[in-house]
Amino acid sequence: MKKVLFLLFSVTLLWSCQSIDLLSIDYLMPAEMSFPNQLRKVAVVNNMLPSAPPTLASQFVDKPDVNSRLLYQKTQYFSGDGKTTTEALAQALADGDYFDTVIICDSALRASNNEETPRALTLDEVYNLTTQLDADFLISVENIEMRVESKATPDPYFGLFVANTDVKVAPTIRIYLPQQSPRTPISKVDSIFWQGFGDDINGAVHDLPNQQTILREASTYAGEFIAKTFVPYWQSANRYYFTNGSVAMRDAVISVKEDKWEEAVNLWQKTFDSSKSTKKKMYAAFNLALGHEMLEQMDEAIDWATKSQQYATQASQAEVAQLASVYLQQLRDRKQSYASVKMQLQRFEEDF
Repeated sequence: MKKVLFLLFSVTLLWSCQSIDLLSIDYLMPAEMSFPNQLRKVAVVNNMLPSAPPTLASQFVDKPDVNSRLLYQKTQYFSGDGKTTTEALAQALADGDYFDTVIICDSALRASNNEETPRALTLDEVYNLTTQLDADFLISVENIEMRVESKATPDPYFGLFVANTDVKVAPTIRIYLPQQSPRTPISKVDSIFWQGFGDDINGAVHDLPNQQTILREASTYAGEFIAKTFVPYWQSANRYYFTNGSVAMRDAVISVKEDKWEEAVNLWQKTFDSSKSTKKKMYAAFNLALGHEMLEQMDEAIDWATKSQQYATQASQAEVAQLASVYLQQLRDRKQSYASVKMQLQRFEEDF
């Protein structure tokens, strides 16, 4: 599996004559659902009505408040593109490298039918599909609802007009296993947005993507974000560390940039053990928490973050105490998710 990645960014911030750098890391988060080991081949199918109208409700243009800066507002409701979402979901599951096989059936299953209302697949349909596709189970795209809201306002600071389109995307997915009743549908909501700029309101609005682009990209996004329900996914986060205060602290910066975390931990430990200053111990302890997190030693990381918070309180360093408190909660949350990820990845029988 992919290891934790990181990027370094310089931060021009001095904290009581102590500089601090920012570290961006990616780490695995657990899927919302866990699957038995025997479910290794999944088929992603499109169970949306092919004849679903593109517009679910009439669009309307709101009349802006005369006392508001809002000059333009339009709200529309659409049904997403099931084929596009099915393809995006299947691709995201394949990229997750969690199932042995991901099969896609993006054509509408009832393309030749004249049905007008959505319905779950029957037991016979599920059996036939899993048999034909050689799949252990199905993940089906059942429905995609979209609320598209566009607004435009003047920006007097820049002398421009700014337009925004915000799309609330609500896909509905269902899991089917052979010879079992359909599971309860899974519905999620997320959003995607665009901005446009212009010298006048028409220019700003016309700088926004057209309806076809919005539907295509929002339908793609629907498949990508709901995939997190089924496979572990990568999440980005920011971490901080202190960079001076001793020769060892400065040398540790080089180790961090070279991804040599054991060396960095040894240098920070040296600073902590040799220092009689509460502030220096506070900084070193904070860095040691980061070092142990990067080595995936969550209990040790939590212990050092706690120590850093305690030293910061003793030294009346309220800002560092707050920073350590926030980091401590992040570590506790990650420890919990780390355990879930390990459980979900047991099917690979390998370390990650």
